[in-house]
Amino acid sequence: MKYLLCLLLFSGLCCAQNFQNSTKVTVCRLVNSDATGPCSIEYYAKKLKRTGHYIQAMESYNDTLAYNLLKLKADAKTWPTETCNCGQEPDVSQKPLVTSMFIVEVNSFKDTIFTTVNQKGIFFPDEKLQYVAPENNIRVAFTKDVDNFFKRDFAAEIEAWKMDFISVKDITYMKKNMYGLTRKEFEKNISYFNMVSTDSTYFNGKFMKVEKIYRIGDMEFYFEGKEQRLNKINIFNTPKKQYYSPTTVIVIDGMKIGDSEEMLCNKYDNSTLLRHWDAPLVAINNYYTYEIKLNNDEGVVRYAIRNGNIYEISIGFWYPAIKDKKDVAKKAG
Repeated sequence: MKYLLCLLLFSGLCCAQNFQNSTKVTVCRLVNSDATGPCSIEYYAKKLKRTGHYIQAMESYNDTLAYNLLKLKADAKTWPTETCNCGQEPDVSQKPLVTSMFIVEVNSFKDTIFTTVNQKGIFFPDEKLQYVAPENNIRVAFTKDVDNFFKRDFAAEIEAWKMDFISVKDITYMKKNMYGLTRKEFEKNISYFNMVSTDSTYFNGKFMKVEKIYRIGDMEFYFEGKEQRLNKINIFNTPKKQYYSPTTVIVIDGMKIGDSEEMLCNKYDNSTLLRHWDAPLVAINNYYTYEIKLNNDEGVVRYAIRNGNIYEISIGFWYPAIKDKKDVAKKAG
């Protein structure tokens, strides 16, 4: 391991001379867990593979951090050991024990380091042992941004998190509201669809239903129920500039596909409070989502961010029990 660390350090220096950075450390924390376990972040990471309610994560490209973490793992074999029977199986008697995970990547080399509660020690899953670190030995290896990341109370932040709300009247296409429209009403009042396709949906390997997908440009529209009422819209980014005018794109409270993440964050302080939500652990800085609620529990808007811009938008319309069809029209304005 000592020779490997030297090789990795030398490799990092060579990359630095070529003005390239091939080092990445993904730092993951288990901030919430199920009452029945399991007690290791490894289970949640393998099952979910994303950030969110259970896992919060950050990325660092600091060569020193990567080297320090790998050195800690090598040094850990000289530390005192404690049995830590923490696997990936649910166990009602166990609280979270292995709560942090560091995925270290240097060029083609990759290793994962697990640490226990309060950075007490390094956990080796195959051995079911915790190697107890000298006091503060692990935290000393952290850079300032990583240390600040571990100081945040994400569980409390998530519990107190409030979403921003907008009205269904703020969602328009061709300057017209869409909430509550049936497929026939949509085609009569707004636009015809230029393509229709079908797709089979499955849940846990079992066939559920066949969906019809109606398309206009890079937008997908879904209609459900006996009345075939609009219930979902997917909007995808496109390089075609003709889709970027208010009359040919869906406008949501002034926002549209292709707008910057900065504009979205400036507009909605609450919904964008927690960054990198629902991001894949392999690339948390480049694909994540923000969520805006619709008033009166009438739906949700999800913005997917890539390269600092709105890359995808998903709109879900929900319809509470309505006595009269005219009530839907009133809500849409």
